[in-house]
Amino acid sequence: MSLSRRIVLPATVALAITAAVLPAGPVHAGPGTAAVAPTRVDPGTVTDFGVQQSALTVFETHYGTGAGDRPVAYAVQMGSPGVLSVTDPVTRELLDTAYLHESSGAWGVTQASDGIVYAGSYPNAHVYSYDPRTRVTTDLGAPVAGQGLLYGLRPGTDGRIYGGTYPDAHVFSYSPTEGFRDYGAMYPGEQYVVDTAVDADRNVLWAAIGSHGHLVRLDLTTGEKRDIWPEPLRGDASYPYDINLVGGKLFVKRSQQQALVLDPDSGAVLADGFTMNSRGTSPLAPDGRSVYFTSGNGLWRYDLPTDTYGPAPDGAGAPVAGGGAGIGFGFVAGRLYATIGNYSGQALWYDLATGANERYRLPFPPQALDINNITAGPDGRVYTNLYINGNMAVLDPATGVATNVGRVGQTDGFGWHDGLMYQGVYPYGGVLEYDPARPYQLSTNPRELFRMQPDGQNRPIAFASAGSKVYVGSTPDYGLWGGALTVYDVATGIRTTHRNIIPDQAVIALAVIGDRLWAGSTIGAGGGTEPRATEAKLFTADLATGEKITEYTPVPGAFAISSVALGPDGMVWGLADGELFVLDPATGATVHRRDVPGSYTGAHDELFVNPADEHVYASLDGYLLRIDPLSKAVTVVRDAQTYRLTQDGQGNLWFRNGVKAANGAVQYGSNLLRYVPEADGCPESDLRATVLTGDVDSRVRNRYGADGCTVNDLIRDEANWGSRAAFLVHVVTVTGQLVGAKVLTPAEMGAILVAAARSGIGG
Repeated sequence: MSLSRRIVLPATVALAITAAVLPAGPVHAGPGTAAVAPTRVDPGTVTDFGVQQSALTVFETHYGTGAGDRPVAYAVQMGSPGVLSVTDPVTRELLDTAYLHESSGAWGVTQASDGIVYAGSYPNAHVYSYDPRTRVTTDLGAPVAGQGLLYGLRPGTDGRIYGGTYPDAHVFSYSPTEGFRDYGAMYPGEQYVVDTAVDADRNVLWAAIGSHGHLVRLDLTTGEKRDIWPEPLRGDASYPYDINLVGGKLFVKRSQQQALVLDPDSGAVLADGFTMNSRGTSPLAPDGRSVYFTSGNGLWRYDLPTDTYGPAPDGAGAPVAGGGAGIGFGFVAGRLYATIGNYSGQALWYDLATGANERYRLPFPPQALDINNITAGPDGRVYTNLYINGNMAVLDPATGVATNVGRVGQTDGFGWHDGLMYQGVYPYGGVLEYDPARPYQLSTNPRELFRMQPDGQNRPIAFASAGSKVYVGSTPDYGLWGGALTVYDVATGIRTTHRNIIPDQAVIALAVIGDRLWAGSTIGAGGGTEPRATEAKLFTADLATGEKITEYTPVPGAFAISSVALGPDGMVWGLADGELFVLDPATGATVHRRDVPGSYTGAHDELFVNPADEHVYASLDGYLLRIDPLSKAVTVVRDAQTYRLTQDGQGNLWFRNGVKAANGAVQYGSNLLRYVPEADGCPESDLRATVLTGDVDSRVRNRYGADGCTVNDLIRDEANWGSRAAFLVHVVTVTGQLVGAKVLTPAEMGAILVAAARSGIGG
């Protein structure tokens, strides 16, 4: 049936229809209202607030020689890029700073027999050489393709060095004459060679394997591999972590700081029962019998002939206080020199003959450090936490000034509840509470609420809250499967942890939606493991108890559901492996799925509903995406350097920079940036799925125009119209201009007019 036969329109309206299909002037909403037609708006703007903190993180120090055989300490530091610092431990001078471009730091450093210094970097897993005579630094490239980290660099003969890799647990060597040699994976199914030790005379190497406890003896001549780790310790969560071959004995620090001394060929235990917190031990002392390390806050000595150990004495026989964990040891003129701790440049010398000692600082240069995590507080300020270093800074957006708050620890998850910040700290799984309105005082503010490492968790990564409850999602410790959902009652201090709530899966995304907690899981488990589960789950839990209620599979076969949010349409929105999904919470049915630019990059893929323009913003794989809540169309706002997205109360989006290394790993960035979305002509838009006039549904799909207004926004059916004709003229004008702008078709315009005429609006 034709439109004219279904309803008779007033003559003025019929004339307006003809005119309205042509482009016209601004659309007026109605009597006494401002224009809301699509108008030109400035595009969204990005502001770079720069480096948030310069600080110090020293991973390891190698004591060797510089030009002219000068005693020097070569230290690898975190930075943007990573740094090799050269200091004189005796005169306490900074001699040189060499930059390891395209890296964020290095876990290992050593000096070869020909005097060349080598560093093994992350996340690009390259080897860098430094010539102390010429001060030239060279990027030698990746020793093994597809790796992200290099560990345990040790010297051999003829200028050769050795090292280990993650994630394929290879051993490699490099020499100036041969280049790189790959000795292959050291143990089936394992991912980490976290340290090596080398007997250059016998051409034998030992590889410390994480995360399930193996110590492989590799004959470099024949390629024979043999696991000499004591049988009772295999599979223990405390795996070999730092190893040193000294005086024909193999010193092993386990990952949880237990220490033992082994026969390097048989693995027989020669001594145990003590702890070690240093990055391994010193070389053999000049007396030919002493080996030094740190245990707790003290300097300790091991006597090789007797296999006995204890605190190193000062001149009065009292234990020497080291001041922290040693991260490098060397001997100069009868004194032991050590770098102590990662974050403040502490050092120690100790006279072996007299016991005299001094604690001092080495002049390592602070660097711009990588941002690990970001959160926007209810106080309008933005908080950043540094990767590994753990310092927290706060930015006042009004002034652009960032202030260091203090060291908290590497915070892998932030949450807020009643103005208080909750922090999830790696590696011990700590959950801390911090009041930004009070002065920072570690152990008091923030205060530790509980640790999750006893529950097999090391990263509290996702937070949500409701009522008096704070909810925490976490991932398991190295070598373990099964994350947890924890419910903490801030009023009573009672904590309930549900381990393995989804079998063999971790909990990495949380959102309170309606009367339930919604959570996303990942089949990924602790470091050094392979997944046991096959696909990630979306599940709901009781807000009071944390008990699981229902379980869904919105994206079959997904590795991880990394973000969950209440959508502007009342649906549950999520990200899974670079795919957007929308789920109806009433039925559990997945009502929409679509691929979006980028791929899964970890638990820091984020999804936010913006209060300024009610669009959904997502970040993953460096992209910043804007998603239309009605059509689900995706617009790429930024196609690179957008990581760790968070949103403030005004709808501004905050993130850090970062680039991808050649191996695909993300190189962290030290700059904090803000994106302000485009101005929205109609905040809090009417997002009903179809266009309605009054209670009459036109069955035309609702959609956005150019300025953030939906068709439902522009049709002002709630206004006080003086007559039915006035309302219909308004509808004709609005829909006509939308036809001219190609937002609506003429047929859709007609359907809306029919609905408007039937609505009875205006009398």
